Amino acid sequence: MFAAGDIARADILLSPDRIYYRFATDDSIEDGQLPPYSGDFATLAADIVSSLPVGKNAADGSVKMTLFVDNKLSGVTSEAEAIRTTVSRLCDVADEFAFLRGFC
Repeated sequence: MFAAGDIARADILLSPDRIYYRFATDDSIEDGQLPPYSGDFATLAADIVSSLPVGKNAADGSVKMTLFVDNKLSGVTSEAEAIRTTVSRLCDVADEFAFLRGFC
């Protein structure tokens, strides 16, 4: 999940079987479903989990990334580099995730 205060939010679900996203602002909501990731899902998941900084605690910041693994909170961060790394990796997965660059 990516959140920019109360302005915008993006929820991304990645599983071996499907990819789902929701992007919401005060003005609109967009839902989408994509085909399953065609590459090595375990590597993709490990890349995303490893993007969280050590300690995995949120810092004060206008944009926050929250990561859940198997529906359990794995970490929260406002670290810009971690957010950029995760957004970049997700944009490699699907062009539809280009909107996430707005959270960087």
